[in-house]
Amino acid sequence: MKKIERILSVIVLLLENEILSTAKLAERFNVSKRTIFRDIETIENAGFPIISVPGSKGGFSLLPSFKLRTLTYNNKEKQDILTAINVKDELLGITNQQSTIKEKISLMYEGNDSQPNQFSVKSPTVHRPEIEKSIQQKLGTIESSLRNNEKLGIVYVDSYGNFTKRTVHPYELSLLNGSWYLFAFCETREDFRYFKITRIRQIENLKTVFKKTIVTNKKWLQSENMIVQLKFKRESLGMLYDYYLEEEIEVQENHIIVSFHSLNLFTILPQLLVFGNDVQVIHPPMLRKQHKLIIENLAKTYK
Repeated sequence: MKKIERILSVIVLLLENEILSTAKLAERFNVSKRTIFRDIETIENAGFPIISVPGSKGGFSLLPSFKLRTLTYNNKEKQDILTAINVKDELLGITNQQSTIKEKISLMYEGNDSQPNQFSVKSPTVHRPEIEKSIQQKLGTIESSLRNNEKLGIVYVDSYGNFTKRTVHPYELSLLNGSWYLFAFCETREDFRYFKITRIRQIENLKTVFKKTIVTNKKWLQSENMIVQLKFKRESLGMLYDYYLEEEIEVQENHIIVSFHSLNLFTILPQLLVFGNDVQVIHPPMLRKQHKLIIENLAKTYK
């Protein structure tokens, strides 16, 4: 091994270990202790802050603050991490662990060029602030369970108002169309399910560890990718850009046709209700039927 290669290897080892003895380094590179001393001197002359630790368990080490700067990130990268943590704070609620991470990263800044947070998530869901607060409390329990692979005990109410007690193995939290969902294995159903967080009425971390399996085919409420076609009144154009891509919108003389692919027909119906009588479902027939049924039931409400 050439001298320069050996010196680079020594630097890497110093970065990876707290203390390296001269004897171990000499044995590793099959050189004399004197050669290692000369290599350490060369590394010091190159500007690396070497610490010599005396005693039987002594050896050489790099200054901890130097290792921290070398192995972590530049200030822009640190700011990106802080931004991501701040967004997570606002989505899930602040935890002590997140606060500690922010303090550590903030202390690693070189100089005073820290930038203010440039992103904010003040109202991540479609729910009232009071509901969002209760959701965040549940998310805190779920996040702890996700981190430690621990089972959750929940009381869940389905779309028909039926309450069931479940033991679930949490795998993932998802924010979709303004609502939080938990993807988990349900012991009752012996299968994976999505649970809407607002419908989890009670939740408890059971402190029982489970072994995660690899999920190769996550089904999200609908297994088939379907083409959806909607017809809107011409004056709805401004609102359409809140929900659809420009290439999905076809503006015609008297109306607008929106066409897109969706795996989640379940989530489209609430969007349609936002547009009132300004929208009609063209395709698929199943969605058209469900939309019509909802409108008919709404009409009965005030009879």
